[in-house]
Amino acid sequence: MGLRFRKVFSLGGLLRLNISKTGIGVGVGPRGFSLSIGSKGIRRSVGVPGSGLSYQDTTSWKKLNQATDAPAEQVDSSTSVENNVGAHPASTVNPWKIAFGLLVGAIFTWYLTSLNQKTVTQPAAPPAVAPAPNRPLTSPEIREVQILLNQKGYRAGPADGVSGPQTRLAAKVYLKAKGLPATALDLHFLNQLHNQ
Repeated sequence: MGLRFRKVFSLGGLLRLNISKTGIGVGVGPRGFSLSIGSKGIRRSVGVPGSGLSYQDTTSWKKLNQATDAPAEQVDSSTSVENNVGAHPASTVNPWKIAFGLLVGAIFTWYLTSLNQKTVTQPAAPPAVAPAPNRPLTSPEIREVQILLNQKGYRAGPADGVSGPQTRLAAKVYLKAKGLPATALDLHFLNQLHNQ
């Protein structure tokens, strides 16, 4: 039993690229009906999916070559020997093989360019940052505001955690000196104190 290798790449839609140890082939068609062109020839298959019933017909390159060379042989046999002196034998280049090679090359090029387009991705947009929630300050946070205002030179009074008139006046003077809009003693105000 010999080693076998076969890999099928889907090229999108009904088109497939088949690679095996005997060569490269191209297949087209839905499940149950397909046409394959490969190194051995052209294969047509029709079947009922899931039933195991199918019919397969293969035309080898040799048969196709004989079919294309037949008219040339008929012309050669009908001409006289004098006319054939110095004539070259009929060409053995098979147009089916040329067409197959061009088709495989075009599909391979298309596949490589589609891979390159898939790898170029747009940069992801930065996630939107929701604004920090605002709320009134707790007593420990008011104490922190008083400490920060006193450190910055604004007389907020003793750090007792109570928002008295002296603390509110110091906050108002601080905001005016920094060119910031007047606001209540809230979480945003505490964040501004930390940032400046």
